[in-house]
Amino acid sequence: MGYLTSYCVRFAYFLEASARYHRAKEFCRMVLEHQHSKLKFYFDIFMVVLVVISVLFLLYEVKHPDGHPFLDAFVQFSLVIFIIEYLLRFWIYSDSHKLFLERYEYAINNNLPFSLRQTLFTIVKKKVEYILSPMAIIDLLAILPSYRPLRFLRIFLLFRIFKLFRYARSMKTFTAIITEKKFELFTLAIFASFVIFTGSSAIYIFETHQNPKINTLFDALYWAIVTMGTVGYGDIVPVTTEGMVVAMILIILGIATIAFLTSIIVSSFQNKLIELKESRLFSEIEKLENYIVICGYGRVGEVVAKMLHEDGYKLVIIDNDDEKIKLAQQRGLIGIVADASKSRILGELGVGQRASQIICATNSDELNVFITLTARSLSKQIIIIARVIKNTHKKKYFLAGANYAFSADETIGLMGALYITQPISYVALDEMVTENTGVVFDMLPIHEHAYFVDKALETLELQEKHLILFGILRKESEPSFQFNPSPSFVLQTHDILIVMGRKHHINVLRKMNEKGSMR
Repeated sequence: MGYLTSYCVRFAYFLEASARYHRAKEFCRMVLEHQHSKLKFYFDIFMVVLVVISVLFLLYEVKHPDGHPFLDAFVQFSLVIFIIEYLLRFWIYSDSHKLFLERYEYAINNNLPFSLRQTLFTIVKKKVEYILSPMAIIDLLAILPSYRPLRFLRIFLLFRIFKLFRYARSMKTFTAIITEKKFELFTLAIFASFVIFTGSSAIYIFETHQNPKINTLFDALYWAIVTMGTVGYGDIVPVTTEGMVVAMILIILGIATIAFLTSIIVSSFQNKLIELKESRLFSEIEKLENYIVICGYGRVGEVVAKMLHEDGYKLVIIDNDDEKIKLAQQRGLIGIVADASKSRILGELGVGQRASQIICATNSDELNVFITLTARSLSKQIIIIARVIKNTHKKKYFLAGANYAFSADETIGLMGALYITQPISYVALDEMVTENTGVVFDMLPIHEHAYFVDKALETLELQEKHLILFGILRKESEPSFQFNPSPSFVLQTHDILIVMGRKHHINVLRKMNEKGSMR
């Protein structure tokens, strides 16, 4: 092994073992690329403002070449920021040391000769891949207008405006539209080019010696483009009969081309409008913490959402039915039209990260079980509550990872039996939990960092807070439900308190638990 190869291997292992290096690179990725990062949100706003102001200043310099000290300083500042951003994106695009070590260790483990030249070529090829990407080219060209000695490079000033496509989701969507319809647009461009070339050639042949305003092929090309675009400046007008016929044909073909182009763009925008709206909704969801995702806004989902919304819970509704989501949005809820069984959708909704619970309330056991499986694969800690359609499927929910599974029909049957066998008790419970009295049953989950962890029940002073403890759910214990536990009962992480009382008293207890202090 040569000296240079040995040095490169040691340096690659040094980078791999450096925690500071990995933290720095991860921080840069979070700021520049992570869609759910607040740092990226603030960075994007800063860059949009910087790009707009720098473009305005550079436009000001066109008429005022002498400039101003403050203007010059700002232009240099923006230049430094753009260069730093370009270099950081170049750095985080790939992990060169990991690629180096993969090839080195593969060669060592398989007793093969290690080629430093081929490895470096692969690393450079990966970086060149970034340099030649469209957004990287725009970033590079956006830097060039700042070099004062090269005045002709000011033409690249427009590329600073194109940088805005990197920081705005709506602009990214527009770019996606162009990309998706590139075949149709390319076909239309070929047709338009053929028509323009034919029209300019014809007008050049017919008008050159008859029309003093058409002396070169460029004049004919200019006229053909203006005519086909139906602009009609009137600076060049055909004077021969043949030229007039060419003009009429170009106008008709121009209208047809513009109509075709408009139909392509409009149809694409119609398909993307829902995505644009969802993009804004996902941006709102990214700002939420500790919220509940309700899958399905049918009879059960609607009732559950109504009660939780009235109790002040943050909710996100997801359903395939556009009409149901519109109804949820009219009631002040965040609603997404999507398939809740898809892992990508649940991941974008924050399941496994910011969402604390998910309720599967669709009208299908198969769909509810699949949503449960998907949610559990994304997070081991999230609380999953599932609606059971047929009681014979209840066991499948727990096998899929549900924390709780309930059957609306079974609950209604139990309530009916209670009314027949114990009508007085039923009436008393019904009166207590209706909105007339304001008394409700509610759950208080004990999270990992909650104040009530490792605290005895007597320290909560529930009676002084006008609350009654009905029981505690502890899944790992037998039995899982502790009815009327003793005052010395010690709370643990993931316990759920079932309390009864007025809403504002329960909310006070919940805030104390979340804030981590008894006040």
